[in-house]
Amino acid sequence: MKINPVYKKELRIGVRTIKTALIILGYNGLLALFGLFAFYATFEYGSRYGGTVNYAKVLELYAIIAAVEFGLVLFTVPALTAGSISGEREKQTLDILLTSKLTPMQVILGKLASSISIMILLAFSSLPIISLVFSIGGVTFLDLLEFMALIIITAIYIGSIGIFFSCLFKKTTAATVSTYGALLFLTLGTFFIIAAIVILKDMKAAALVTQTDYIRKSPDAGYWILILLVNPAMTCFSMIENQIGTGSRLVTFLREFGVTSDWIESNWFFISAAIQGVLSLIFIYFSSRLLNPLKEKRRFKKKD
Repeated sequence: MKINPVYKKELRIGVRTIKTALIILGYNGLLALFGLFAFYATFEYGSRYGGTVNYAKVLELYAIIAAVEFGLVLFTVPALTAGSISGEREKQTLDILLTSKLTPMQVILGKLASSISIMILLAFSSLPIISLVFSIGGVTFLDLLEFMALIIITAIYIGSIGIFFSCLFKKTTAATVSTYGALLFLTLGTFFIIAAIVILKDMKAAALVTQTDYIRKSPDAGYWILILLVNPAMTCFSMIENQIGTGSRLVTFLREFGVTSDWIESNWFFISAAIQGVLSLIFIYFSSRLLNPLKEKRRFKKKD
């Protein structure tokens, strides 16, 4: 099997250091802390002070563990990918890497694959913690596979953004700050855009109200609500809502603040995952363009 040399080299270096072991320990330790606390609050505390145990809350336990793990993915991936190319540039090894037979796309894919491999390793190492809910029931093996797919898709999505900024900026600090800024915009900024549109429409509607108008329809963001399809947190929320059987809350939110179709509402997870996959390919493509050393030569030839 032909393996990308950059991926092979990064993977060998990564697994041989104590840093990887400490990341796995800290990741699963923090996840286990949240999971065991939620398990205690759901069952032990409820039976001791409430006198009964509500086994239906096991789905809430799964939602908490899944949300915490997803949050850790969002927090970890930018740190793993933002310095992948800029770090090579700071160590003055990037030029040597580019003079090899590897194409810029192969370098990008190798760096991205090595970072994503660590996240996949973390995700699979956390399976015993997530499997706590299987001791009670309510979550199927298919749900678990869907959650693993979400982790991989999100890791590639955020990782491609980190790689892009790592190629765009020469310093790792600037690339890391930009990646976290982009992540903050995707997760919170999209909600602020929807809120701003609703507020502006409400102000405009209020200005047009006359004395004879007694009923005024509550404004919404219209089709701008679809911008949330690029929000990875919204994708995770839609998956959890569908798995635990409370998907009506997602539908209520979308219909209250925007305009969507029934097909989009029922397939929000798959549509958003597909869009984020396409965006990942776009970021990877432009990253390879930024890394291409022949780009500058072509520019100078055009000037001449």
